[in-house]
Amino acid sequence: MVTAMQTHCDRCEAPLVRDAAYCESCGERTRRAKRLVRVAIRVEVLFVILVAVVVIGFTYVFYVQQP
Repeated sequence: MVTAMQTHCDRCEAPLVRDAAYCESCGERTRRAKRLVRVAIRVEVLFVILVAVVVIGFTYVFYVQQP
């Protein structure tokens, strides 16, 4: 997937520095930064779910093996 680099702020239309995460004029996050935050949140949620599944699995195995 090819995405065009964002050159101007969506809020104030000020020009953006290459690979900027925030607009220097108004502080608005760029589209790329918003996308990266969404990906990071998804990864964190998946990690928490994975940890919960592992803990529940070990707890189940522990109680099943007790005499």
